[in-house]
Amino acid sequence: EKTSKTAGGKGLNVTRVLSEFGENVLASGFLGGALGQFIEEQLMDAQIEQSFFKIKGETRNCIAILHEGQQTEILEQGPTIGKEEAESYKTHLLELFKRANVIAMSGSLPKGLNTSYYADIVKLANEQGLPTILDSSGQSLMDVLLSENKPSVIKPNIDELSQLLHTTVTTDID
Repeated sequence: EKTSKTAGGKGLNVTRVLSEFGENVLASGFLGGALGQFIEEQLMDAQIEQSFFKIKGETRNCIAILHEGQQTEILEQGPTIGKEEAESYKTHLLELFKRANVIAMSGSLPKGLNTSYYADIVKLANEQGLPTILDSSGQSLMDVLLSENKPSVIKPNIDELSQLLHTTVTTDID
């Protein structure tokens, strides 16, 4: 039996893979507490540039248990992002956008953020002429798709695509 602890989540996984392929990437998002510090240290060790926005709450912990070829996930609720933190992060992003070529947004939105938050970020990126890639699901994805400002690319999995289209999508070509 073996245990390991790594910094993860959709966005960090994308960042790590792109970095391993030699791309110049910068990780950003909301970060707080001891787990937030752990994530920063992990990224420094991996030589991945970062510019996180510090929040009052503790970054959530997600536990994956691998057993008999299966995986069980235990997901903490995570912090609630306050209105001031949410707006300040947008200002933080605008500074980061000055150095960016592409913006990738991944994962679920933290509690406290409106489901239109990704749509707001896409709008800011579009105003700067930056292409955007969105890997999200549920109402936050729907809000972006219904907004005037669309992302350049979305990356739904089969279940998320089925939810969006209100029909079962299979891997078969019909």
